[in-house]
Amino acid sequence: MGKKAKEHRKKVAKRNANIKQQEKMVQKIWQQAFDEQMKIMKEKFETMSGDTTPDLTGLLENEEKTVQKESEPTEPISEN
Repeated sequence: MGKKAKEHRKKVAKRNANIKQQEKMVQKIWQQAFDEQMKIMKEKFETMSGDTTPDLTGLLENEEKTVQKESEPTEPISEN
């Protein structure tokens, strides 16, 4: 192997190492942004979902009664 080939291999190896380092850095930044966004979305979901609200049973019972009232006919049905 000649001197130029060795220099070229060294140059290519250095370039490839630099590219890998940059890719890892970009991946790390993306992962941090993703984790932060997931944290924000999780907090929003917890506030929107009923899992964190302590007294939902009363709301659900009222809702069921409302549905039952709405399903009852409002006008009498004639038998003719």
